[in-house]
Amino acid sequence: MRSLHAPQARWEPVLAMVLLAALLTIGQHRARVAGEVSLGERAAQRVVWAVESVLVTLGSVVGNLKTAALEGGALARENEDLRRQVADLQAEKNMLLGYYHENKALKAKLGWDGTGVPDGIPARVIDWSSDPRRKRITIEASRELERGNIVRTAAGLIGRVIEAQGTRGVVVLLVDGDHAVAARVLRQNGDQGIVYAAPPTGDAIGMLMLKVFEGPADVRAGDVVVSSGMGGVYPAGLPIGVVQRVERSAVGVSAIVAYLRPFADFDHLDFVRVIRQGG
Repeated sequence: MRSLHAPQARWEPVLAMVLLAALLTIGQHRARVAGEVSLGERAAQRVVWAVESVLVTLGSVVGNLKTAALEGGALARENEDLRRQVADLQAEKNMLLGYYHENKALKAKLGWDGTGVPDGIPARVIDWSSDPRRKRITIEASRELERGNIVRTAAGLIGRVIEAQGTRGVVVLLVDGDHAVAARVLRQNGDQGIVYAAPPTGDAIGMLMLKVFEGPADVRAGDVVVSSGMGGVYPAGLPIGVVQRVERSAVGVSAIVAYLRPFADFDHLDFVRVIRQGG
């Protein structure tokens, strides 16, 4: 016998679902006839796309967390290795940049434009004489030196090698008090004389003096003075300096003394060029 309190079946939800399905079917049929997408399909697509987007995002986050958990240590070590490599490359770049500027400065000091074979042997100044009167330097060359080798910079003559031992040599400078060089004024029939260091007094500090052999001499401010080649110590034509002023000598009325400003900067010698006599 059926219980008097048994629950009665409710048909309203079923009827509502059937009605909704019928409406969706009719809407879909009409949309297909019109070549469009029905409202139900659009709603379903939006819901599916939203759920798909959420699932993809969650999958990416989970994947990243998994990668970080499983490979985080290896990635951190790889990142640190890359940082060290970048730092090493930056240090190497700075070193090469320093070499570039040093090479550029060396070419300028030696008067070499970087084409062809450079004239002479490049050398570096490694020591200076401590004697205030004996102006001498020690140089280290790339090849063996010989006594009598001529030493100059791109600007002009600075002296010659007086002691040589292998690739090292002692150079006596033009500004040495005991040194002199035969010279002439670079003009047609220019006067000849001897150039030596001027006494280090007043405005003559760092200057050279030219004493002409025979008077009356014609030497003027602005004249260029070069080696004459007389005596065979220095070859002819090496630039020495330019005349700054001319004074009458106390020895004779017709005799003169010309004060020269040397072309070479004797206070800042670091790279020089050594020229062998005869080639």
